[in-house]
Amino acid sequence: MLANQYKSFCTCEAFLNNPLKKITLMSSQVAIQIPPFFEQLNQFILTNNHNTSQLTQFKNEAKKYAQSDNVDGYLALGTLACLEGNIDALQTHYQRAIAESAAQHAYILRLYTQCLTPFGFFSQAADLMYQAYHFSPVLNNLDDTIHFYGLAGHFHQVVELLKTWNQVSPDKAHRFSQLAEEVMTFMDERKVSDADLEGLIEIALSILRQHKLSISVPQINLSLLEDEESQWFHYGIPLRESVEVAKIVELDFELANRSVDECPPQIIQGGFVPMFEVVGEE
Repeated sequence: MLANQYKSFCTCEAFLNNPLKKITLMSSQVAIQIPPFFEQLNQFILTNNHNTSQLTQFKNEAKKYAQSDNVDGYLALGTLACLEGNIDALQTHYQRAIAESAAQHAYILRLYTQCLTPFGFFSQAADLMYQAYHFSPVLNNLDDTIHFYGLAGHFHQVVELLKTWNQVSPDKAHRFSQLAEEVMTFMDERKVSDADLEGLIEIALSILRQHKLSISVPQINLSLLEDEESQWFHYGIPLRESVEVAKIVELDFELANRSVDECPPQIIQGGFVPMFEVVGEE
């Protein structure tokens, strides 16, 4: 038998190596005097040493801004919750920031999406970026909308959005252009919908969150693989934490068992294979 061959491959940048790198928390984004607290917080975000004591100090200060319904206070609290791995608080504070903001929706939605990335909330991130593109129809927002719908498994949606991409950027092929068409055909041949594939991917991502693990960005590995006898869709999820191989095997078994229990037969029998991966794994 021949070695496995890539029919099509896409390595997707899920924003940045540090998903919070280079975030500016001031939602107004205008040339005004930035309070020292936000300058200090931005520097803290850029460090890799987010110790509990400093997190607590920044949270207490951010709460003072949030008490007056200051949008930046909620953005700061949401970002700090991301650093803590507190998903519920992250969601609450960013939703409050959106509710309290009279403008800059696209900017806030992008920050929200960045904070969701390491926890694998790709469907929610895709919907948020679609809203951001509605508020601000620039190419970067369309790019990220396509990107996250692809990570969520919505390849029919990606193909539709790529039509818009090709109209506004005809000279620059999107990184999903070839893969999306091929995966959509692969899905259609097996009568698999976007919702079916999204459900399988969400099982994998929910296991990741259940075990308090996060994704090693920037790479999620999407590819169509084939050998002499078969073809399958590979969805590789590299983990940020240092995880023993035995733990990876345990996670993959849990994923396989839940998939059989919760997914329709066309997914199980159709060659759709999400897997957890060690960083740097070939």
